[in-house]
Amino acid sequence: MKTEYDFFIIERDHLKGKNIFPFQLYIFNPIHKKYSMFLNGNRPLTKELESFLDFLLDKGGKIAILKKQRRTFLTEQSFHESEIPSLKARELHELEKERIMNLKLKEMYDEKNGVFAFQSEFEKACDTDNFEKIIEYARVEIITFSVTQSHTISLAIHLTKTHLTSDNFLNRIVATSYLFAKTANILDPVALADIICGAFLSHIGFSQLPLTMLKTPLLSLGDKERKLFEKHTILSNHLIKTGQLDISERCKKIIIDHHERISGSGYPGMKYGDSIETFSLIVGIVAHLFEFSSGKINGSKQPIKSVIISMKNKTFSPGLEFDFGDKIYNSLVTLINTDKVKEKIAA
Repeated sequence: MKTEYDFFIIERDHLKGKNIFPFQLYIFNPIHKKYSMFLNGNRPLTKELESFLDFLLDKGGKIAILKKQRRTFLTEQSFHESEIPSLKARELHELEKERIMNLKLKEMYDEKNGVFAFQSEFEKACDTDNFEKIIEYARVEIITFSVTQSHTISLAIHLTKTHLTSDNFLNRIVATSYLFAKTANILDPVALADIICGAFLSHIGFSQLPLTMLKTPLLSLGDKERKLFEKHTILSNHLIKTGQLDISERCKKIIIDHHERISGSGYPGMKYGDSIETFSLIVGIVAHLFEFSSGKINGSKQPIKSVIISMKNKTFSPGLEFDFGDKIYNSLVTLINTDKVKEKIAA
């Protein structure tokens, strides 16, 4: 897997009007922070490709060359290293060095374990009530994020290295929310970091509530206690503000809105439909799945798969929720093969 450390950036003028090069041209996409092959070595840069290249550059893209082809580039284009700003040597920050090491460890992990299939691993985790592999894989990926992109990413990496180390209730929500978001084609590290931090911090407001209340199933709380309980998202947001935690506005929305529901029945703002951040619904549906299966809502523990079956069939059960929006709801209920589960239960 190639990273930004494998490339150097050049300007359009560095091509000197030539149309054939003995080195490869890549394009860096600043939005997704990815490098894509644009032109193989010794292939002509046609007028069509040249126009496309100019279009990509106008959109903020950058021309990149593999560092291992540095000498070929400098010789062919008659440049000295000092004339290419991106080739000027600089000392890597310790966190950058650590990331390079983590990227290499990720490669080794992938070689050893093969392709990670979230859906099948999620089914296995549900069957065995063991989410260690889900959590481990999320950790291995997250710590390869670049710390230079945003404060929220830096925090996501820190929280992951510090806390995403064992199979527990919170880590199940964080790791599953992260990997579930990826199945919804959310791949931008900045967006994923919002989800990671949002999942980690969504319930810190619980620290301001009586312990006896937190040990009581939600449906067993009285009206007064229920109203106080529902303020935990506001309390979480308050703690983040007073602590001056530097996170994105979208991450703050996840924290305060993860109990909002499409129908307007959620809290604290009774938001409706598209006014709810999609990422809030992702963390919300994953958290609700684990909360309900663990008995935190109605006091009765249930296997995760049976909860998903009830959600898929929209079988009414006190405290079980369905209104997370069609796209997110359908993505969750198809994570497992419910027909096989029914056959198993029947047998």
